[in-house]
Amino acid sequence: MKRYTINRHEITNCNAKLIEKKCSDYYPMPGNVFEPQKVYELVFLKEDKLTVSLEVSAFEYNVVEVGWEGRLIYQGYELISFGNWIQQSKKGV
Repeated sequence: MKRYTINRHEITNCNAKLIEKKCSDYYPMPGNVFEPQKVYELVFLKEDKLTVSLEVSAFEYNVVEVGWEGRLIYQGYELISFGNWIQQSKKGV
């Protein structure tokens, strides 16, 4: 789901393992929209043993598998990259 706010969080760069993939339905306007939008999330276990859940596109969701480990870069709620599988262009990374 596209967010329309400015992401002012720090960029986090750490090693992580993908531990869960979630797909759920989202109704942006209950009662007016009869077909839900899919919301995709990837849950990572970071090297500090804390988890982070990041909302991603369907493409990003489908190119990774649970159990894969790699370098995770994200900013707040936004995934920037994970290993060699997900790479996005982002200034300052």
